[in-house]
Amino acid sequence: MLYDGNRVAKTANGLTTRYLVDERNPSGLPQVVEETVNGVVTRQYTYGLQLISENQLVNNAWTPSFYVQDGSGSVRQLTNSAQAVTDTYDYDAFGNKVNSTGTTANNYLYRGGALRKLLMLCLALLLVGLIAPPCPAEPAPASTAAPSSTTASPTSTQAYSLPPDKLAKAITLSRIDITLDIAGSLWGLAVLWLLLATRWAAALSAWTESLLRRRWMQGLLFFAALIVITTLASLPLDAIGHAVSRHYEISVQNWADWLGEQSKNLGLALLFGAPVLLFFNWIVSVSPRRYWAWIWLASLPLILISVFAAPLIDPLYNKFEPLAKTHPTLVTRLEQVVARTGTKIAPERMFLMKASEKSNGLNAYVTGIGSTKRFVLWDTATDRLPDDEVLFIFGHESGHYVLNHIPKELTGMAAGLFFVLLGCATFAGWLARRFGARWGLDEATPLSSRQGFVVLLFALSLAGVVLQPAANTFSRHFEHEADIYGQEAIHGLVADPQKTAVSAFNHLGEAWLEDPNPSPFVEFWEYSHPSVQTRANFAMHYDPWANGGRGRFFGK
Repeated sequence: MLYDGNRVAKTANGLTTRYLVDERNPSGLPQVVEETVNGVVTRQYTYGLQLISENQLVNNAWTPSFYVQDGSGSVRQLTNSAQAVTDTYDYDAFGNKVNSTGTTANNYLYRGGALRKLLMLCLALLLVGLIAPPCPAEPAPASTAAPSSTTASPTSTQAYSLPPDKLAKAITLSRIDITLDIAGSLWGLAVLWLLLATRWAAALSAWTESLLRRRWMQGLLFFAALIVITTLASLPLDAIGHAVSRHYEISVQNWADWLGEQSKNLGLALLFGAPVLLFFNWIVSVSPRRYWAWIWLASLPLILISVFAAPLIDPLYNKFEPLAKTHPTLVTRLEQVVARTGTKIAPERMFLMKASEKSNGLNAYVTGIGSTKRFVLWDTATDRLPDDEVLFIFGHESGHYVLNHIPKELTGMAAGLFFVLLGCATFAGWLARRFGARWGLDEATPLSSRQGFVVLLFALSLAGVVLQPAANTFSRHFEHEADIYGQEAIHGLVADPQKTAVSAFNHLGEAWLEDPNPSPFVEFWEYSHPSVQTRANFAMHYDPWANGGRGRFFGK
């Protein structure tokens, strides 16, 4: 290889390819615009803000190809001058090509990089150079009908795809959502830090003491004020998110109703959150060395109560009615799934939610435990999905109960919370020792004061951001199991479980405008469910009964 700051030539198998590099193209980076072999131009590239097309000699004729890239810049398709797809590419979470169609010669694949293996080798050499010198030695719906022409492309091997206009919207929406999520996480941390660094938390505590004589009332007012401050601080970003959802016609909720929901959220936080924070703060004051263990023990019943009570609070936000009231035939078919799965969800525990008043999205979910357990289906799903797809949804949601996902999640949450509280207590103690004097904390027991408790809240918030991928990985595993269970549960009840599931995922993805090709890193960090593409691809190929086989959860 030959370099002049950029690679300008490469020799392989005795053949030298020379590269003409443009350092002033619109992408802002040096890019190869022409390849020459033995003095003959063999390939040309066109750039805008990113790679647009290549034009190469094929049988002595110039043949153009146009690049179709996903949100992370990876090449997913090549099209010809007639806009027909000639080549497709699929990658695993590490960027390795796992599936492709077409025969067009193309060096630009994962993340738009040429010859990724070569780049990875260069990266490895760079890491060796840096490291060695100092020291020797990643709600499911479903239908018997094949995906509609608006949700599947006949020229693509991907199980989930969108038409060009919706694809562009989905990619843009994905970028906006990611930006808002990152900004929201950082802003939430910044607000707590500013309350400490500016001593506003200490001033707020002093203000409550000047107003009230009883300490528990002072604490209740302090934490109520803290909840109001953090809620108001997050409101602008929340409003932007709602505006974006309305712009892309996912949400149809008017602003007055949206603000009403925000008020309900704040009211519930004040009603339940402020007393809980006061209780935890009291635990810190009476056991400054082992408070994290006592808070952990106190949290366990509170988690169970919140899961039990969730269905009782839902009617504050949405309207519900028995599913059998308007869809008796559907309920009869769902009872076939109940009989097959053995779930104890009686028709009176199946509800229809009037989601269409607020959203164009599709969804269904199971909620509650014990006497509050129920299955909820959005009316947008019953209005727009065939019954077979609803059966798949129900099978998926039933899987969460049959496979004990809720107890497993609660157990995992309890175990994780133990170590998170231990780590956050250690980190908060270090922060208090390092910055306590600046933040106005008590020197002897810095975390016992109300403003000191804000330090612990900051540590817990930071842990929530850092550990988000771990929680999402846990969730994606259960959702994948439920997908398998749902597809097996409808075997014998619908004509083709594979087509039913694939069609359902296409409807789901189109309704929410999910990017068909999200960045593997974004999926790993942000997604609590596998991407629709991942789910649809699996469903398309999952047929355990082929050749006399058995399902994972059902024998027949």
